[in-house]
Amino acid sequence: MPIVTIVSNPLDVEQKRELVREITETCSRVMSLPPQTIVVILDEKQAENIGVAGTLLADRTA
Repeated sequence: MPIVTIVSNPLDVEQKRELVREITETCSRVMSLPPQTIVVILDEKQAENIGVAGTLLADRTA
């Protein structure tokens, strides 16, 4: 049973549905496995909990 973990910024429920559906379909096709065997875990992180190049994402300007 493959487990796919995605670490991302917070997503709304529709984005989560689409992401899980697309990842499941792709893994199923590429790995030749039934979709029922694919587990997708979403691990959302807030911008104040992620640092890149010594700076919190929450502190960066767009």
